[in-house]
Amino acid sequence: MPSSKRIEREKRSDPERPKRRTQRQSEPADWSLVEPEKLVRLVLNVTGVGGAVRFGYTSDGGAYAIGFYGDGEPFTEYIRPNEDINAVMEEFIQAWVV
Repeated sequence: MPSSKRIEREKRSDPERPKRRTQRQSEPADWSLVEPEKLVRLVLNVTGVGGAVRFGYTSDGGAYAIGFYGDGEPFTEYIRPNEDINAVMEEFIQAWVV
């Protein structure tokens, strides 16, 4: 079993680590940026077929997390803040047309 000091050293020397850090978004996800009517339409479409939808954020608050229930296995979609959340919501709305 590797020591914790060795693991920390390996994490710091990981060549991907700086790259991941520079690619991180400076602005976190914010549900207030979503057009309210898109939220309502998605809820109506999903619940109209007996499903449920959950709106939240990733644990670090850096991305949107939308969970869907009732269409087989529950699943969560993750959307980065640099994506057009309103366009993504429209795609989900169309996918759950009643």
